Amino acid sequence: MTDNNTHSNKEIFEYHYFSPKKNLKIRYGIAPCLKEPASAIFLLLHGQSEFIEKYKGIARQLQEKGFQVISPDWRGQGLSSRELENRHKGHINRFDDYVDDLEALYLRVIEPQGLPVYILAHSMGGHIALRFMSRQPLKIKKAVLVSPMIDIVLPVMLHPVLKLLSKKLSKTPFAKKYTLGSRDYSVKKAKFKGNNLCHDPEKYWILHNEIAKNPDLALGGVTWGWLNAAFESVEILQQDDMIGRITTPILMISAQKDSIVSSKAQEKLSGKLPNCSFLSIKGAFHELLFEEIGINRQVWEAFNRFVVE
Repeated sequence: MTDNNTHSNKEIFEYHYFSPKKNLKIRYGIAPCLKEPASAIFLLLHGQSEFIEKYKGIARQLQEKGFQVISPDWRGQGLSSRELENRHKGHINRFDDYVDDLEALYLRVIEPQGLPVYILAHSMGGHIALRFMSRQPLKIKKAVLVSPMIDIVLPVMLHPVLKLLSKKLSKTPFAKKYTLGSRDYSVKKAKFKGNNLCHDPEKYWILHNEIAKNPDLALGGVTWGWLNAAFESVEILQQDDMIGRITTPILMISAQKDSIVSSKAQEKLSGKLPNCSFLSIKGAFHELLFEEIGINRQVWEAFNRFVVE
């Protein structure tokens, strides 16, 4: 397996925009298949505060496997429309908005091609993918969810307090204010040593290097409104009728040392989903697709076995 995460070729994606509704622009990238015609489409869905450019190396690996890749910037992220005047604030009113945008992209850009569609999704992207597959059970052939955000990791005592607080504040002007400890993006806060995202220094800096090239990609922390929307969507995802509708074959890959999202919640949900296999990767941090080569190889080997089966 070639490790192409650090691939610097700028021409992997062609960038486009569409407007699902007035005053909203969603950017998406298309990485055409290298061996035309494409056998299938991979929807590549990134996490909170990320953007298409970070995933150029991942897209290249999918291209080399014979897929066309389509990847959106979520609203409020990347170069899609931001929700607030301060573009650094990660904000959303409800996670349904993300799902609506993905549905609109699917209907406009993906479905007309008439090809089988797969999903590779990370973190919040995995959460949105599950919500989408519950709404559209027959649209996706298979989905690989890496470190999906089934629940957020918070200290046990703080979890119920923050849940209640965010619920109350989201109904006030505080909805658009940063949560405690959140602030605008600053590269000065980025340090590889002691980070809890990945073990590979070169891959750790991909996001920050892309922001240095285009500062408009930067996103800071989240608002109380975003946090409340996340808590509400986590609850929705636990509902039995929601889970029962997700019949797509899923491979859920969990990072054993994830301190961002809950690996316990991932394992629990995978046991309830009608058609899901679960894999935990020992010693891995949250960003499984950007981990050191030994961990990364395990992810792609599992991916290959599952997708080709």
